[in-house]
Amino acid sequence: MESLSVAEATRRVMNSHVSLLDALRLGVVNYSSLAEYIKPEVETYVGRKVSLDAVKMALIRFADELSEAYECVEERVSDILARSVLELKNDLAVAVLRPDAFIRLLPKLPEFMERARLIQVTQGTDTFTLVLDLNLLEDLKVAVGGRGIIELVEDQSCIILISPREIIETPGVISYITHLIASKGINITQIVSCHTDTMFIVNRGDALKTYSAIESQILMLRKTK
Repeated sequence: MESLSVAEATRRVMNSHVSLLDALRLGVVNYSSLAEYIKPEVETYVGRKVSLDAVKMALIRFADELSEAYECVEERVSDILARSVLELKNDLAVAVLRPDAFIRLLPKLPEFMERARLIQVTQGTDTFTLVLDLNLLEDLKVAVGGRGIIELVEDQSCIILISPREIIETPGVISYITHLIASKGINITQIVSCHTDTMFIVNRGDALKTYSAIESQILMLRKTK
């Protein structure tokens, strides 16, 4: 591992701990305690023993930088979310297809799109992923063949965040929402972006909890505007 300065090592350690980074940015941490906590990791990066005071001073300087950099972005993220709305769609499936299977499906896609409440296609490096209505699943299996589907996840729901156009140019919105969802112990099966719509696919059992968590945050942000 490359040898770094204490300041750069401290930055790297903090950037690997998202929850600590948020607390540092908000100025709600005890710098001495935090310095003691991350000191072993800092020393790994630096390649030698370092003093607690050196780590503490690096944290204080980094906190000042974070506060200046994120203040404007946080305001923009809050504004976008306050002007966003939510939709919920249930009874979905996520199917991962082989490329040849997707090619066999192409002639059927227009028909699928006419019948579907929601259908989303994403191309990966060597697979295609479809999010679609459960009632289309049997037709999908027929269209692509028995070995065409690599992985299938049923009983999924989609929470759609419909935002103003500024979301396209604003960093941090998706990070804000995914952190909120993760803090509730909810796994996101898929994230799909379509212009100003952001779709979070989760297990149906987590759908209402996910929707409620995002909606509560949106309503709270609206009250502060």
